[in-house]
Parts: sequence; C-alpha cells; structure tokens
Amino acid sequence: MKRHLLIVLLIFSALVSNEMAAQQERLSAFSYVVVPERFDFQYETDQYQINSLLKFLFNKYGFHAFFPSELPEVSRCDGLYAEIEQLNGFVWTELSVRLVDCDGVLFYQTKTGRSKLKNYAKAYVEALRMAFESIEILGVRQGPMQILQKPGGESTVIESSQETKKPISTMEESSMVSTNQSSGQDIRTTTPIDQSPMKDETVVLGLLPDVPLMNFVSSDLSYLLRRTDLGYQWYQESTQDLIYQGKFFVVEQMLFYEDKQGIRYTAEYRDQGELVLRREGEELIFHKAN
Repeated sequence: MKRHLLIVLLIFSALVSNEMAAQQERLSAFSYVVVPERFDFQYETDQYQINSLLKFLFNKYGFHAFFPSELPEVSRCDGLYAEIEQLNGFVWTELSVRLVDCDGVLFYQTKTGRSKLKNYAKAYVEALRMAFESIEILGVRQGPMQILQKPGGESTVIESSQETKKPISTMEESSMVSTNQSSGQDIRTTTPIDQSPMKDETVVLGLLPDVPLMNFVSSDLSYLLRRTDLGYQWYQESTQDLIYQGKFFVVEQMLFYEDKQGIRYTAEYRDQGELVLRREGEELIFHKAN
C-alpha cells in the first residue's frame, strides 16, 4: 500500500513540475507586463500602493514591468496585462492576480491571496504578496524587449540609467534599435549592447553562486544579487522598488564590483554566504538572508 502511495505521489509531483515548467516557459516568452496605475476597485491612482507593489514584485521575479505611461514603443501583443480580481467578503480581503494577453484572453491566474487584517492598506499588501507566491515559484525570466522604430527616424537606445525610477528591465536588457531607410514598414530589430561573457566566466570560475537571485542583509538593509544576461547586478530593496547599486565583473580571474558612481572594489563570495567588498582598507560585508 505504501509503495503504491509513493508511486502516486511521485507521478503527481512530476506532473506538477512539468506544469510549472510549461507555465514558466509561456510567461517568459512575452517581453513585458503592463500594470495599470489604477484598478477598477480603487478610488484613486495607486491607492494603498497596490499598483507600485505589484510592479515591484513583477520586476523582482523576472518580468519587465511598466506602468502604461512608462511603456516604450512596442508591439501590444508582445506583452501581458495585469489585472486584480477582488473577491467580496465581510471578514477576509481576498484577491488574485490575472495576466491577460493583448486580446483580453486570460493567460494565467494566481492562487487567491487572503488577509484578515482590518487595516485596508495592510490587508491588500498581505493578500497581494500571498497571491504572488504562485508567480514567484515559477522562476520567470523575460527576454529583451523589441522596440518599434519608424522608418527614417533616429536609432534609439533603452537607457541603462539606474538612478531613475524605470523598471529594472530597462537597466538590464538595454537594446539598440536599428532602422532600414529603404523599407516602408516598421522594423523590429534588437541588438543587445555590452553583451559580455561576464556571467559565464563568473560562474565557471566559481566566483559567485550559479543562481538567478540571492538576498543579502547588512545594517538592517536588504539587498538583491540578480543574475542577468549582462552579468550579476546588485540592488538595494526598498519597500516598493529595487534601487540599482552596481555590477560585478571579472578581470584576470578576479572578481570586482563597480558601484553606480564608478567606484571599484575587489569582491569575494565566501562559502558561508558572505559577500565581501574591499577598497582602500574599507570592508563591507553582506550576509546571505535565510
């Protein structure tokens, strides 16, 4: 009996794993997700900071999230569109996150997040974070965006300015748009800039862990180490945003860190989960979060 139960559990686990892998692949195939600045149940823009939190969570877990006013010139059907379905209840605040395609067809829906808190702002945040756990575990990694450019116009570059409030996708997946002067149609070509083998070299040398995301803490502040196609990048986590701090790179098999002001440090990742940055006698230590 126990053997049959174990076989059933293994088959069920394999089916769930395959389904999650398929969902991850489907969501990663899209280039971006649009988060409304106001949902139907809200009385004002970004009420209770729900919209900012949702955008932050999408960006943190592998999506390129934009408010409509921030979205560059892209094909509508290259992206997904976020919705929140709120369930009526006297005791619980319940909601789920929906992703629809450009035709409004439901593409993915999370589990229902619930909160019993009486404070509406806190209840929505708790319920939204719980609902988003369904997306978090998928490990989505959307690729570079393709920017539309009118014929005869100047080529444009998605700026990698990390000090702005732009989503982290515009920092990590910078792309250059080229145009064909002789064509009478819009052209969509993406040429990633600064595509170095930094990530592969870092992984091969074992200088940083071969994982997409790692959280660290230091002096009560939270940080995120994120592996991208351009290498490992470093962010500070605020309540509703990821603030770019710098990047890691390899020179002559040694690991270095360069902050957003261009100041460089030698870097070392220790087996016990410590990330150490050193410069002119200064030593900064970040501990891996549990």
